[in-house]
Amino acid sequence: MSNPPDLERFPRPGVTVDLAILTVVGASDTKPDLRLLVQDRSEPIGRALPGGFIRERWTVAQTVGDVLQRKVGISLSTTVEPRLLRIFDDPDRDERTWAISVAHSVSMREAVLNGARGDLVHVTSEGRLDGEEPLLFDHEQIVSTAIESLRERYEFRYRYVDVHPDPDGFLPPPFTLHQLRKVHEAVVGAELHKDNFNRRMKPFLEPLTRKGEPVLSDGLRGRPAALYRPADQ
Repeated sequence: MSNPPDLERFPRPGVTVDLAILTVVGASDTKPDLRLLVQDRSEPIGRALPGGFIRERWTVAQTVGDVLQRKVGISLSTTVEPRLLRIFDDPDRDERTWAISVAHSVSMREAVLNGARGDLVHVTSEGRLDGEEPLLFDHEQIVSTAIESLRERYEFRYRYVDVHPDPDGFLPPPFTLHQLRKVHEAVVGAELHKDNFNRRMKPFLEPLTRKGEPVLSDGLRGRPAALYRPADQ
């Protein structure tokens, strides 16, 4: 058996994990708002997504949890599933060193982000961060990729399969069809046809009942409406 090659002869980049954390503020209200978490940095000075280098012998998953706890100030819940976006590997993406990023998106309910470090910035209908200067490194590209990926999961126009109610779980059940549609509209950045939306979503929902009677919304504007929850819950 031949001797293993001298791996130290090969230069290696640093590997980071960067997180695009997304939420819908006011998901149960009449005007929900898609937002993304951005933080201030001092080294280098600027605005960026939360992230960190992978420590020796750590996994990517461990690093995701560490960034959330150490940089953002929240713990990763078992109900939250970080999604791998892709590898960002431009050799010039970080002027400090040669580093590649294993970028993830993380969708969370607004309540989970209470007290999180950073600012929840409004995402415009064009998929940009409202009022933000360009982010450090290539984080603008990570943001665009995360928003595009999220919108693909919520957009149902021109698609006939594989569209589910609030797939990232921004809206706590039970909810009305109106609330559900408004969350989808906040995510995709456009209005959706009411009747088409209701027809597409109802097969995946079940009405909330009490003693065999449908439970209606209480405390919302307009006439009381039927409450639903996902059929698989």
